[in-house]
Amino acid sequence: MNELLVFIQSLPEALKTGFIYSIMVMGVYITYKILDFPDLSVEGAFPMGGFIFAAFALSKNGFFGITNPIMGLILATIGGMFAGYVTGALHVYLNIEGLLSGIIVMTGLYSINSRIIGVSNTFIPPERSIYEIVSYNKNFVVFSIIFIILLILKGFYDYKIKENKYVIRCMIVYMGLVFILIFYVFFTKDIKLMLTVLIVFILKMILDYILTSKFGFALRALGNNEQLVVSLGVNEKRLKIFGLMLSNGFVSLSGALFAQSIKVADLQLGVGAIVIGLAAIILGLGIIKKSQAVNEVSIVILGSLLYYSIINIALLSNNWTTNLYDVLGLNDNMKNILQIKPTDVKIITAIILTGILWNEILKKVTKGKKKAKLIQRERGM
Repeated sequence: MNELLVFIQSLPEALKTGFIYSIMVMGVYITYKILDFPDLSVEGAFPMGGFIFAAFALSKNGFFGITNPIMGLILATIGGMFAGYVTGALHVYLNIEGLLSGIIVMTGLYSINSRIIGVSNTFIPPERSIYEIVSYNKNFVVFSIIFIILLILKGFYDYKIKENKYVIRCMIVYMGLVFILIFYVFFTKDIKLMLTVLIVFILKMILDYILTSKFGFALRALGNNEQLVVSLGVNEKRLKIFGLMLSNGFVSLSGALFAQSIKVADLQLGVGAIVIGLAAIILGLGIIKKSQAVNEVSIVILGSLLYYSIINIALLSNNWTTNLYDVLGLNDNMKNILQIKPTDVKIITAIILTGILWNEILKKVTKGKKKAKLIQRERGM
């Protein structure tokens, strides 16, 4: 019972981390699912966002006298977009393979990030953090009104691009989630979670708009069939670079928010970021089936939340697993070896990812066998 209580109490923080990482996941989604580009530069772009924001926060005058944290987030996004541009330029102009381009940029960013403020890690002053300047009394009503306005805008836009019954279903889902959030914040005063969700919601709407525009359709076509895009006279090189800039901009912004959340910018923040991004995408698309009510962008955001909830459960399961080891009769040495520690996050991620991918392969094999049997029946074999 105590473990369950601890899990429930830690859930809001896990969800907040999941929402922050969901911005990075949206960036990885652009390269992995839309562009079909193996972009490893995100492992450098993620901590770069944190370091650029830290440099802005540590500067006495901010950026040309502007000290609002929003400016720091904009600068971090621009830095990430520049990293994406370099990755794209290496690939399309120097003909270096996508995977190697990403590795080169990721390697170079490690040194660049350490140069931004001259140290490998630093604290972020609270007076410049976007999470520290908001308060329930000052911002709750304003954030609630912004959410309602965004819902109305989303409803009009969705109705414009798909006039069917699923628009109403989609709006009911989002309205329900927003009102749950408003009630939760009203009772807990957790304005930081509300701010994070608001930022993610705005970015999701921006990405939805981009992906349903002509540019977005061209981007999707580029990932599916590059030759077709070239034959239509579209500059595929420029399009690919724009896609990588957009992706790394999201990743770097996520890194800036994460650094403010933990109050530290560190060179190691990006280690495993690409695996987390892929795990969240595969988890979302593999478990939460594509529906007409929510689109893939929403599903990968949910995948990020689901991923961090599972990680949270795993890290809090030490007492449960200890009881299990007692039942199994393991000695103290084995218990110590098998004890789940915070550093086990990576191996838990690897196991989750392996399980999902294995499940997807089994589904494809089963589907292939059913199809083969159907063909045999039709041929009378």
